[in-house]
Amino acid sequence: MKALIAIACLIPLFSWSQIGGQAGYQSLRLTTNPRAAALGGTTVSLADGDISQFFENPATLDSVKSKNIFFQINPYFADVFVYSGAYTFNVANAGTFAAGINYVNFGSFDMTDENGNHLGTFQAQDYTIQVGKAHQLGPFTLGANLKLTHSSIEIYGSTAVLMDIGGIFRPSKNWTVALVMQNIGGRVSEYTSFSSPSIPFDIKLGTSFKPEYMPLRFTITTTNLVDQNVIQDEESSGRNSKGIDKVWKRVNLGAEVLLSNNIQLLVGYSHKRKQELRLDDIGGGAGLSYGLMVKVKRIEFRFSRATFHAAGGSSFISLRTDLNDFKKIL
Repeated sequence: MKALIAIACLIPLFSWSQIGGQAGYQSLRLTTNPRAAALGGTTVSLADGDISQFFENPATLDSVKSKNIFFQINPYFADVFVYSGAYTFNVANAGTFAAGINYVNFGSFDMTDENGNHLGTFQAQDYTIQVGKAHQLGPFTLGANLKLTHSSIEIYGSTAVLMDIGGIFRPSKNWTVALVMQNIGGRVSEYTSFSSPSIPFDIKLGTSFKPEYMPLRFTITTTNLVDQNVIQDEESSGRNSKGIDKVWKRVNLGAEVLLSNNIQLLVGYSHKRKQELRLDDIGGGAGLSYGLMVKVKRIEFRFSRATFHAAGGSSFISLRTDLNDFKKIL
């Protein structure tokens, strides 16, 4: 409990230090697994043995067994591809750890001089490597991810060392409450001497609950709690909203339909995405997301689709399994 109080006291310090500056490392904001994508884009309170959730909140690792493995592919927009992978392992006298990687390939770009003459092509890519650990203290769990992130454009690159700190409280068997602070840290190298992109620090608060006699689990996640740009971006776009609408832009909603242990349907909604990416006269489904989980012989497959605007959306595909059970599959 003392640790959670200390984290809460540090929130204003981190929010003051991270707001402002040029936006950088935006790949850190991308969704890293189909489950979160289907539930509105992010969720920090699901701790039920799913290793992919440690990208969202390291405290969820207290429910994950050793030798779990996860892999995702996300064909994004304009030939951009996002890949994610994670694995849990035991360390003697230290317990279970998780290691993961997120890799974003932005593809090839034409290189030209100031006159427009073609000089060749160049690549752009981002990657983040992280290691996480969680520790349970009664109904509370605390966790941390240590992350190394690197962004490169042609011969230029920037590197940062970051940390996620998260906590989960379980008031009852079917109810969890979570708080996570993401991307605490700083840059260790810059693209150029005159480039200082800011790090997208964020604080997220969420809860998941399942009514005892219903095959449903609901998730509510608040995000961008310290990001003043949520309002500034809106004003610069000419789409001003009032009162409660500004609050809803920080809230993601999701629900899972638990048809069985092997089949689940998911649906979610992001009001921020809807407001920012809808057309002036039609929403086009922006902000909506949905997904499906199917488990076949202990291998879990997930597919999700997030709608960004009337022109389409982005798909997420993953598989997850426990290598301890792999011989049983064969």
